[in-house]
Amino acid sequence: MSPKELLSLVPGVRGSHRFGVAFGFLGSAALIAWTIALARSISDLVEGQSLTPALFALAGILVLRVGFRFTSSQFLATSSNRLRSGLRSRLTSVWANDQHSPMSAGTDSTLLGPGVDSLDEYVTKFLPARTLAALVPVLVFILVGFLDPWSLLVLLFAGPMLILLLAVIGSRTRVLSEQRFRELGWLRSFYLDMVRGIPTLKVFGRATESIDTIEEISDRFSRTTMSVLRTAFQTSLVIEWAATAATALVAVQISLRMVDGKISFPAALTVLMLTPEFFAPLRNLAVEYHAGQTGNAVLAQLPDLTFPLPDPTSCVSKLTPSSSRPPAIRFDRVSFRHPGTDQFVLDDVSFSIASGETVVLLGPSGVGKTTLLELLQGTREPTSGQITIDGSPLTDLDHELWRRRITSVPQSPFMFSTSVHDNVALSNREASISEIIGALDLACATEFVAELPFGIDSAIGEEGTTLSGGQRQRLAIARAVLRDAPLALLDEFTAHLDPETERQVIDSIDGFLSQRTAIIVAHREATATLADRTFRLEQGRLIEVSL
Repeated sequence: MSPKELLSLVPGVRGSHRFGVAFGFLGSAALIAWTIALARSISDLVEGQSLTPALFALAGILVLRVGFRFTSSQFLATSSNRLRSGLRSRLTSVWANDQHSPMSAGTDSTLLGPGVDSLDEYVTKFLPARTLAALVPVLVFILVGFLDPWSLLVLLFAGPMLILLLAVIGSRTRVLSEQRFRELGWLRSFYLDMVRGIPTLKVFGRATESIDTIEEISDRFSRTTMSVLRTAFQTSLVIEWAATAATALVAVQISLRMVDGKISFPAALTVLMLTPEFFAPLRNLAVEYHAGQTGNAVLAQLPDLTFPLPDPTSCVSKLTPSSSRPPAIRFDRVSFRHPGTDQFVLDDVSFSIASGETVVLLGPSGVGKTTLLELLQGTREPTSGQITIDGSPLTDLDHELWRRRITSVPQSPFMFSTSVHDNVALSNREASISEIIGALDLACATEFVAELPFGIDSAIGEEGTTLSGGQRQRLAIARAVLRDAPLALLDEFTAHLDPETERQVIDSIDGFLSQRTAIIVAHREATATLADRTFRLEQGRLIEVSL
């Protein structure tokens, strides 16, 4: 992705950034004018002339420069904030809709967190510095040309040499920045796996060994980070040396020519004071080059985000009246196997579910019941065969609209470190308190929620750690009920409930399911009482059974 495409992702960002750069250029022009005025003031002082007009001019120009710089920083900060917020929304939208192949959780979190944050300096510092490095030296070059054409020869040689040095050394910085970004993503994934696997490591007595691995990987990442910083410092150092040498060369040749009377003192002083301003934008670019290469490394990792964000109101308007009708579903010789394996999880599965029918899938764990639900949700694609919804192939349906028609209870529902209210309302942000309480009542969760310290507003801890497994399961059921979608997919939704609570939930949810098409995955036959028809999945094959 190019910087132009990046700034065009979010409306208003590119225009705000242009204003920021424009005011930055005006600030640099004001500094050049101030430098010329200062040189003139010193010349007047040497010649014994009055300094009052010059001092007023210096003060006025300085005020303008401060104003331009402040305005520039405001526009650039605004564009950066809008861009990063919009970029995170687009990334979340991409991953939520499975429009791109998912990366590891560590890489995703690195891109969404530090990756997007690193674009702040890229947008507010590097891109403006790059533009000013192209414009300001040209302005100084023209002014010096009017005052002393001979000094242009030094600038003509030194300017391109500095740019070449910056490109050569900076290319190394970009390679190292990309390597560091990849390692950071991998490191996050590794730590995530280690934390999740601590109980297993302790069971097998391998927890101590993992410490050495963590130390080795952390040390390798620190070496990569130091390599990036070392290269960035080298870039700044080389540019400083080159700019200082070029400035000294201009000073020497001007001094010799002024002694010979070939250039006046005011002109010589002005050229000498303007020369550092010729190199200042290039030196500033060298300072910000590290941020630039880090930003470029992030841009290289971004997926295609040039599509327009979906408008929720337009999505709703596309829903036809039939969308609220429970869908009819058909699996036609559907098979599925994981990439790289020869074993079929589902093998030539065919069955139909009528609109409003409830079907229960029985079978031991690991036979493919959850995979079947994932195929229906569209998170996986069949290896062969076809799934149709109301006679239309699932692959032809709008993915987002189809997801809106599904409510589900997964095998392991996740609870966030927030209140009961927010966890249940996650499926329907527009729900009222009475609707949330109704969903809790239908999930047989009202009683235990009322016993919590703050009732429905009680925080339940990260992953619902303050609740039992059965209580978390009932909140997940309430969340699914609140969505009120025409297709319900329930995957082992009573797995963590005791037999008495399971019976209460089954009796309570029966009326809810009777108005929807429902597929219930279970390994306990108590759930089968909800079914209009029951299937058993064994060795990838589906057969209808009667209980």
